[in-house]
Amino acid sequence: MKKTVLIFLSILIIVSCNTKTEVENPEVKSHVADSISKVQQKIVVDSLKAKNPLLILPPDSNYTGEYVDKYDGGITKFKGTFRFGKRHGQWVSFYPTGIPWSELHFDKGLRHGINVSYYENGKIRYTGIYKNDVRDSVWSYYDSIGNIAEKVLFKDDKMVKKLPAK
Repeated sequence: MKKTVLIFLSILIIVSCNTKTEVENPEVKSHVADSISKVQQKIVVDSLKAKNPLLILPPDSNYTGEYVDKYDGGITKFKGTFRFGKRHGQWVSFYPTGIPWSELHFDKGLRHGINVSYYENGKIRYTGIYKNDVRDSVWSYYDSIGNIAEKVLFKDDKMVKKLPAK
């Protein structure tokens, strides 16, 4: 009798330790798969953002609409628009004080148009133009009080020459 009970308990323990669970309901299967996918996606996004806190990703790969990210204190960090999962139009980033950090234009995910970056005191740091994600114009660099410090001509993202600052 003891031997039979021990065998029965052993079999019960082995069967109950089986970690494979099969879900039969297709709706439940789909919901579980979506939940796992969203968790995996969040882990990847969090990992990327930990490596680069300025990384901006759309809520999903085909998202179209406004995007606003805020600092812990509620001040806007970034704002702009996604179109089919890619940055499009004007994007503005801000210092934690609320002062603009940069203004940049995008076309279908590529930097395209004027780029202006600011010092924390609000003065312009530099200006230039991107064409299809490539610097392709004269870029002007300023000191922290607003005086022009340097001008550089870029063509196909390569510096061609420095120009007179004045």
